[in-house]
Amino acid sequence: MADPRIPLAGRFAFAGLLRTSQGPRRWLATESDTGRRVIAVATEAGRLATLEAAKGVKHRHLASIVAVVREVDPQSLPDGVVVPTAGGIAVAEYLPGTSLKSQLDAGTVNPTKAVAWTLRLAESVQALHQAGGVHGAISPRSVVAEPEGRKIAPVLSQLLAQPVGAFCPPERLRGSMETSADDVWALHACLFAMLTREAPFKGGARDALLRSMLAGRPKSLASFGVDEPVLDEILMRGLVGEKRLRVTDLPELAQALDGWERDRTVMPPKRPAMPRPASRGLADIASGAALGASRDDGVVIDDDLLPDDEGAELRPAPPPLGSGTSLVAAPPIASPPSLPLPSLAVPAQASLPSNAEAAVAGGGAKRASKRVSINPFEKKKQLWPMLLGAALLGGAGVYLAVAPDSAPTTPSAAPTPPPAPPATTAAKSVKKRQSVAEDRDACVTAYFPDGSFVGTPTFEFLCSDKDFREIATSLNQMVVPPAPSPGSGGGPPTDTAAPADSAKADAAVRGSGLDWYELPATAIIRRTCCVASAPLTLPESAGWCEQLQSAVRRIADDSSKAVDLAPAARDFDKAVNCLFANKIARPYPYEKPPSEANRAAFQQFLGRAAVSDARR
Repeated sequence: MADPRIPLAGRFAFAGLLRTSQGPRRWLATESDTGRRVIAVATEAGRLATLEAAKGVKHRHLASIVAVVREVDPQSLPDGVVVPTAGGIAVAEYLPGTSLKSQLDAGTVNPTKAVAWTLRLAESVQALHQAGGVHGAISPRSVVAEPEGRKIAPVLSQLLAQPVGAFCPPERLRGSMETSADDVWALHACLFAMLTREAPFKGGARDALLRSMLAGRPKSLASFGVDEPVLDEILMRGLVGEKRLRVTDLPELAQALDGWERDRTVMPPKRPAMPRPASRGLADIASGAALGASRDDGVVIDDDLLPDDEGAELRPAPPPLGSGTSLVAAPPIASPPSLPLPSLAVPAQASLPSNAEAAVAGGGAKRASKRVSINPFEKKKQLWPMLLGAALLGGAGVYLAVAPDSAPTTPSAAPTPPPAPPATTAAKSVKKRQSVAEDRDACVTAYFPDGSFVGTPTFEFLCSDKDFREIATSLNQMVVPPAPSPGSGGGPPTDTAAPADSAKADAAVRGSGLDWYELPATAIIRRTCCVASAPLTLPESAGWCEQLQSAVRRIADDSSKAVDLAPAARDFDKAVNCLFANKIARPYPYEKPPSEANRAAFQQFLGRAAVSDARR
C-alpha cells in the first residue's frame, strides 16, 4: 500500500496504519506543529457534525478531537481509503495503552474501583456534552485502562474503536443518529461489564440483539456473585429498552453513583413517571426506517468476532531519512496539560459554575475580556476592589465543593480595603525597595492572619528542594493558632476570625489547622512566592486511587488561572478519602481523613489568598 504524498490538511503526516475490520479507514499521523501522534478516520457526514462540536474539548480522562477536515485532497489519503459522500476526515489524539476490554479478559473489577472509573469517564463525557458533542462509541474497547501518555486512568479514546452493539441503546440499533443518551446507556453497560465481564445483552445479529434489549432487563448482579443491590438497581434503571423509562441524563447517573460511594445501602430516590410519547405518523416511521437502512453507522453487533488487536498499530511509519521527502515530522513532545473542566453535579449540594473559558481570537477575545470571573485567583488589575468583597465567597465555594455534606459556614464580613496609596509620586520614588528574600517572606506571611508567626521568620526553606511533605509540615507548624473566641472562655479573637478560624481553635487541630490541606495550600504559596523552585513531588501511592501529587499540582496550577478551583479541590478530597477507604499505606503525618475543622481552615485560607493575590 502506497503512502500518501502530502500531509493531510497540510499538517498531519502519514505515520502508519491501524488494524481494523472496517477496511482501510483509520491510520496514524504525526502533527507537524507539535510532533504528537494522532489518529485519522474517514467519517460520514452525520457523524462528522457531532465530532466537529467536540473539537478542542480537553479533559484529563478524554482523548481530544484535534481537527475535522471537510476539504480533503485525495493525495493526502493512504492507498485504498475512500471518503464517504459529503463526509470528511476526523483527527483525534492517539493514546496507546491497554484497553479495558483486555483487562476484563483477566478478571472483573472491584465495585469500588469500577464506580470510581465510571464517574471519571462520566466527567469526561459531560465535558463533551456541554460543548454540544457526543462520543457515540463508548465500550470497553474505547476505554484505555493503562494509558501510556496519562498518569491517571482511565482515558476515553475517540475514533480508535467502533461502536459495539450491546453498548448502544435500541434506538441506535434502529438507525438513529448518535445522541447524548447513547453515551449514558454505554456508561451503564461499561459498568455492568466491569462487574461481570459480560455485556448486558447478547445477540449474534442486529435484530436478535434488539429483541433481547426490548424483551427485558439484563441479568442481576447477584447472578454473577456480586452482592451489590443498590448498584444493581442503578444499572437496571439505565439499561431499560424503552427510552422513556430509563435514565438518559448523565448528571442523574453521576448523582446515583456518588450516593453509592457515600452509602452503599441507600437506594436512589424513585424516578417520576414519564408520559408516553405521542404516536408517530406513518411518514415519521418510514423516514426513520430509511435512515437506518441507508446509513453506515459502523456498529459491530457481535464483539466476539473482532480480533483482540483491533485498533492496534499495523506497522510503524518508515523512517524519514533517505526517503527523498522534505517533510520530516518533529520529534514527539508532551502535549500541553488539559484545563480542568467542571465536574458533574453531586447529590444535595450547590453546583458551582465553572469559570473556565478558552480564549478565542478576534471578536471572541473581546467578549471574553468583558466577562467578570468570580475566580479569586484571576489577576485583574482594575477589579481588585471587587475581588476583596468576593474573596470569602470564592473560598466558601471551594469549601462547599470539598465538604458537600457539611453545613455552610456563615461568611465573615469583608475585610476593610487597604488605605489608598499616597498621591504624590515623590513618596514612591523614595520608598525603600525590598530584597528578594524580604519580598518572599512578605508574600508568605500575607497568606495567614496577622500575628500567625512569632517574630520575623524567614521562609527560605519553602523554595528549597527538600521533601515537599517536610516543607508543608514545617511551614504550617510555625503558625500560631488563633486565640479562642469569647464564647469558648478565652480572650478576644485576633485578626478577622470568621467561624472557620474559630473552628481551627479545636484542641485536636495544631498549627494552621489545615492538616491534609497543608499540601495544596503550601503548593499555592510556593508557586506564588518562590521565584524559582524545584518541581513539586510527592510519594506515589499504591493502588488505583488518584495520585496526590497530580491533585496537588492541579490545584496549584489552577490557582494562577481563570478557572474554577472547585473541581480540583474536590478531586484532592476524594483522593485522600480513597486512600483511607481502601486502607492504602499513607507516607504522611496525618492520621485521620480531613475533618470539618480542616475544611473550614482551608476555606478561610483560600479567602485570604484571594485578597493577597488581588493586592499584589
